[in-house]
Amino acid sequence: MRKKLITVLVLLMTISISHAQSKKELVQEIEDLESRLRSTETALSEVKRQERINSTKVESYEVQVEEMKETNSILLQNLNNFTEASTRRSDNINSTLANIQEKEGQLRVIREALSSRDSVTLAVLTVFKQNLGPDPKITVSDGAITVVLDNSFLFGEQTKSAKITDSGEAIISKIANILKAHPTMDIEIVSNSNLVNSADKKNNNWQIGTQQASTVANLLEGKYQVEPKRIRATGKSELGMYTIETATEIIVQPKFYEFYKMVRDNLKNP
Repeated sequence: MRKKLITVLVLLMTISISHAQSKKELVQEIEDLESRLRSTETALSEVKRQERINSTKVESYEVQVEEMKETNSILLQNLNNFTEASTRRSDNINSTLANIQEKEGQLRVIREALSSRDSVTLAVLTVFKQNLGPDPKITVSDGAITVVLDNSFLFGEQTKSAKITDSGEAIISKIANILKAHPTMDIEIVSNSNLVNSADKKNNNWQIGTQQASTVANLLEGKYQVEPKRIRATGKSELGMYTIETATEIIVQPKFYEFYKMVRDNLKNP
């Protein structure tokens, strides 16, 4: 009986010791868990704090992104506007350059035509001076050559006459040959008279000048076959010409109408 009692006591002590150890281990485990929980809570709190910081940053970034989008949109619109304006300016510049080039081409044609007219005029002037000798006065002005013949030489001392002298016709013959050799030149004959001294002297002087100019024109056309379409005859009265009051001018110049038509057609808008 005693042995059994001892055995029971030993068993109880063993159980008690074992239970005490388990309880201690359990308490230690609880403490460990509590410590881990506190660490976890601290970490969680830190995570939440960091989350709030990050959330604030995200919101700030989102605001910045929206601002950047708006700024980029404005910049893109400005760039498009600038591109359109640059394109328009470029088109305007190209159009202006094309117009300038067109005008330069037109002016070049006119300058070449003027140069050609001047060359022809100079050539005819040279021929006149080489062939007519020192008697007639030969001048050039504004592209026109003027041969001035004193009516006393051309029509004789009776300068009211419309009959050309032999010496006068010899000069007219030389002039006619030069004019036929240059068919592009227009011819104007202007004869002036200041001889009649009467109440109606103007009418008489007009008549004399016109008859004398017509006589020269008829001689050029009829005897020397100068094309009549090129010739224009004009008479003047006592108005006088230069320093010679009774004189006849033969004015030769490139066809003005053809030159004017060329300039006009060249300057027409395409």
